[in-house]
Amino acid sequence: MGTSTLSRFQRGALAQLVNEGNKSYQVMADALGVAKATISYELDRVKPYDPELAQQDADRKRRNCGRRSMLTAALATLITNHLRLTWSPETIAAAYNLSTASIYNWLNRGWLPFKLTDLPNRNVRQHRVSENRGKFTSGTSIEQRPTTVNQRLAFGHWEVDTVLSSRSEPRSCLVTFVERKTRLLWAIKAPNRTAKALNTAFGKFMGAFGPQVKSITVDHGKEFANYQALEQDYQIKVYFCHPYSP
Repeated sequence: MGTSTLSRFQRGALAQLVNEGNKSYQVMADALGVAKATISYELDRVKPYDPELAQQDADRKRRNCGRRSMLTAALATLITNHLRLTWSPETIAAAYNLSTASIYNWLNRGWLPFKLTDLPNRNVRQHRVSENRGKFTSGTSIEQRPTTVNQRLAFGHWEVDTVLSSRSEPRSCLVTFVERKTRLLWAIKAPNRTAKALNTAFGKFMGAFGPQVKSITVDHGKEFANYQALEQDYQIKVYFCHPYSP
């Protein structure tokens, strides 16, 4: 029989057995229905034995274990999908408020179905910041986006971005649509980053999701300069990130 974790009730009973004195680890283990090793570990952990301190220590370790396991199935799918869209770990971390080191650790441990050798160029994020594709400054700021949208309380609010394709196709890109609450990802290839190409991609997106689109959040790239037409044609609200935010 291996070690197991004691319940709060068992810890109280163990404290009573300890106070009675002259009882071996095996006798106490039999009384509580656990392994002798469990009693040994429990009593070595807190000296002199205090069931309340032992419970607090166990609760703390359980919380730390939860932090260590923050990679949920949904998050793994989100990261993997973006890696397959040639996003770098640095770009994903910046976009979704994650730790770059954590993403690399998950890749190293094989927790993500993606090979380190297949990673895109690690300078993608720096390239995205420095590229000269044109900017404009009008539009409704993300600062005016409702709290319900910011807190991801309702389905239907999307983040839209354009991601450069491989070097073999320097003009093409992927237009990505990520639903804020569920992190659902939908993407379509576009021949370039022009407003015309974006409109075509957006039309296909609306054809697929239509009534499920309440708002979109984009950056100030020139391909989104005709945002007013999108608002009027589809009756949705368009919000803009701060300039140069991921």
